Amino acid sequence: MKTLSLGFLLVLSALSSAHAQRSPETLPPVTVDCYQSFAAKTPLPELPSKEIAIDGGNLDTPLVRYRLQVADKRTLKIIKDPDRAAYRTEHGKSVWEIKRDFTSLHRVVGWREELPGGIVRLFTFDFEDLLLSTVDISPARSIAAGIELHVMRCSKSI
Repeated sequence: MKTLSLGFLLVLSALSSAHAQRSPETLPPVTVDCYQSFAAKTPLPELPSKEIAIDGGNLDTPLVRYRLQVADKRTLKIIKDPDRAAYRTEHGKSVWEIKRDFTSLHRVVGWREELPGGIVRLFTFDFEDLLLSTVDISPARSIAAGIELHVMRCSKSI
């Protein structure tokens, strides 16, 4: 019985140690610039208006909205407005902070950010199709309460 208990403890400690030291998968190397393709906005379902606004873009040269870059194989660097110094913001999300679906069908990551005014922004990025999408959800108590979707096409940066 003591041998069985000792064996069980050794197996359990080996498994828990291996699980604790296991690092998450790395991210594929990529650097892309993302341009808005289209946007749509609608009020929250509990509000009386059921209007939908759609913006299909314009004929001007599109602005780079985001630059995504994988740094050190475990950090996704997100640069908003990389070409406009006055608006540029930059931060990173580690592989531990984002959700991944790297099955045989998908190579998608997603994360959530809290913005001022109680707005929640959801990001998803597809490494295969090079599509970035953001969904802003404004709280019902705000003036512009609603859901706003932005879909951006991305191309590999030089």
